[in-house]
Amino acid sequence: MATDLGKPSTEPQECAPRPRGAHAASKRRPAASHAIKGRPAAAPASPASPAAPASPAPRAPGPAPARRVVPQPAAAGLCAAALVAMVVPLAVLQIPDAIAWSLPSQFAAAGPNALASLLRAASLALPAMAVAAPFGALATRRFRAGPVLLAGLLVIGVADALGEGARTVPVIGADRVLHGLGAGISMAAVAAVVAERRQTTRSLAGWWACAVVFALAAAPALMRHRVIVAGWRAALQPSPWLAGAALALAALYAVLAEGSARTAVRSTFPAAERALLALLAAPVAGMCAVTVAVTYRGDRAVIAAAIADAIALVGLAVTAVRASTAGRLAAVCAVIGFTVAPAAGAVSALTQPGREAGGATLAAAVCAGALALTRPATSARTTTAGGLFVAAGAFAAASLAGSAVADSRVLALLCVPLAGGLTAALTATVRGAGTGGAVCGVVLLLAGTVSGYLAAGAVQLQALQAARTAAAVHAALVTTTARWALLAAVVTAAVALVMAAAPSWRGGTPDRG
Repeated sequence: MATDLGKPSTEPQECAPRPRGAHAASKRRPAASHAIKGRPAAAPASPASPAAPASPAPRAPGPAPARRVVPQPAAAGLCAAALVAMVVPLAVLQIPDAIAWSLPSQFAAAGPNALASLLRAASLALPAMAVAAPFGALATRRFRAGPVLLAGLLVIGVADALGEGARTVPVIGADRVLHGLGAGISMAAVAAVVAERRQTTRSLAGWWACAVVFALAAAPALMRHRVIVAGWRAALQPSPWLAGAALALAALYAVLAEGSARTAVRSTFPAAERALLALLAAPVAGMCAVTVAVTYRGDRAVIAAAIADAIALVGLAVTAVRASTAGRLAAVCAVIGFTVAPAAGAVSALTQPGREAGGATLAAAVCAGALALTRPATSARTTTAGGLFVAAGAFAAASLAGSAVADSRVLALLCVPLAGGLTAALTATVRGAGTGGAVCGVVLLLAGTVSGYLAAGAVQLQALQAARTAAAVHAALVTTTARWALLAAVVTAAVALVMAAAPSWRGGTPDRG
């Protein structure tokens, strides 16, 4: 033990025998001894370098490590916007049963049973979409949204290749099922992309809402025009060039999002959304099974199945409103799916809508989405309820118009408040939703479309029962359009009234998606 020179040590001494010899004393001396008073303790010299300096010389700064070049968030945002503009219309184009407007001659000459089997097989895309959407949504939780979107578009590409040689009813049915599966996965994945980019590209929510409303309104008319021009095989290949472009763009987005520092490695859902998606899968599959099975029965079975599906949709919407962090989004998506696509299908069966209606719909949707984004987030409930009330008024006006809906100018005039109101409501609810809430909304959108088409089919069957001539069929189609518009107005206004009177609904609480 070191002691102060000239002064006795005041510290207690250890009762240990003194080591024999200087060599033994040096071995037993502790490494960290007390410092001599007034001097710092020097570090013991290493045996290998006894004359080592007390402090090492400073090193010269080396070259800085190379940083990984990360793509700018703006590039990924622009790519996501282009994906929305391509994928949403591509997926919605799979919904209409367009082969009914251009029946193959070999099936038309084979008799009513063969024709019924063909129409049944060609209508399998929508049920397959609704069934695939919950599983595609769950896949975006486990994997990235980019790879899931790429997988869905690859399935659509395979279906397009299969449709090139489809000549029998089973092959046509398989082709339509593959189209539906790919479209359902793609719809869920592109909604997850929008939710992932919502912090860096806030306008993407309005762009997605605009694309959804416009695609649902324009898809029946576009597919009718395509099969009339290109033949019935175009119904099995709705848009191959759009599928190829979307596939290339999805691959690019997957690369950009993988290197983006702002995008999480894995999309995380709140526990409520994970449980809700698992809960929605079975009822939605049951609704689709009933929709397909009822085509083998008569008119009464269709009416009963339509009522059952509508009740199931209301139950699913209420469950989603209570469990989801974006309850208003779930309700608005269910209303849009139930009303818009069947109404557009009824109008397309009555007449071929012109470019005026399509242009008016697109312009109104874009303007309404942009205006809804300028509103503060605190006014989302007011914007949503107001947009639904405007859309309900447009549906009511269409019901009162009757046969005038076939006029392109009247139809374009009606499309402005309808598309504007629904887009504003959808934008206000999706802008604050996370990944879980957005994909739950897509599931309710497709489930509502299934239920709406079945209900519109029941209304059409009732109107066509006594039709025997071409004039009577046309009058029945006019009646179907008016009745469905009135029903859509009642449903939309009822949901808007409940939403305005129930501020406790959660409408876009951001989750960690």
